[in-house]
Amino acid sequence: MFGSLIIVFPTRHDGGTLLLRDGGQEWSFDYGWELATAREPSIGYVAVLGDTEHEVTQVISGHRVTLTYNLYLDDWKPAPRQDPTSEYFTPLPNEGAFREGFEALLENSKFLPGGGMLGFGLRHKYPIKGNNIEHVYGLLTGTDAVVYRGARALGFEPKLYVLYEWRPPWMDLTEGGLIDRRIDFSRYLPGDMGVDITKIICRKGGIAVCQDPDSYRKEEGAYNKAEKVEWITPKTKFNDQKIAFITGCEWEERSDFVYGRLCLVVRIGKKGERLAYPAPGPTQQKRRWKGGRKSAASRLNARAVPFQLQILSLLQSRLL
Repeated sequence: MFGSLIIVFPTRHDGGTLLLRDGGQEWSFDYGWELATAREPSIGYVAVLGDTEHEVTQVISGHRVTLTYNLYLDDWKPAPRQDPTSEYFTPLPNEGAFREGFEALLENSKFLPGGGMLGFGLRHKYPIKGNNIEHVYGLLTGTDAVVYRGARALGFEPKLYVLYEWRPPWMDLTEGGLIDRRIDFSRYLPGDMGVDITKIICRKGGIAVCQDPDSYRKEEGAYNKAEKVEWITPKTKFNDQKIAFITGCEWEERSDFVYGRLCLVVRIGKKGERLAYPAPGPTQQKRRWKGGRKSAASRLNARAVPFQLQILSLLQSRLL
């Protein structure tokens, strides 16, 4: 189920206004008023995505009669991933504005001149089946679909990732890993450093990421090629996957949790070569130990540029 279809029958009533809220905005649908001003009998209907907050105000008089259908997607006929301009899609009102804003951003030589990764937190909830997320491409809707289709139309290959963020017990900063599937970390036994979430992700072909590369690389055990993600839309909790794992060290084990969040990532190249941005392989990403692993293990119980931010905010506004 991805949403609901609400049918409002033509029965006289006052009140019963349907309120919809999403992303800090609110919309109202007062069919009682619509019915009172209608010249001929008619029904009202509203389609609502499942993760949209909604409520109905008090009916003051009369009777408000509705019929609600649960909406499901046909898993056997997903939206085609390879053709973002297919007639299958109905363009959204902000789609053209987003594409134009994205294109103008890429043409600006001051924006990420060396290339980088743009992250988009998904603004809608999607079902996760086991460890596979490939099917979510065919389920993208709303602004999530706008980002995906807009990036593909400009020649990029946006990818869905699960982002795992955690703070290693030997660090003071949070690090993360991007990978194209869900991982069950409970299957891994701890070694002398506990379960290393990011190391597991990199070994499976994922990418180590951090939010502040300059500070992160000063940390003991930091990944030498961890990348920064510039978040255009904030990370959301709609698609959080909570996974338990064993942490601590082999002589003092304890349970902990890590959350995986679905997101879209677009890799862009340096100025003049925006479509060419190679990703580092897992063998290129290794932890750098200054005092050695044993030194870090003994401490287990111890605990962007203004211009760039401005244009990132401008692009974000095209999605709201």
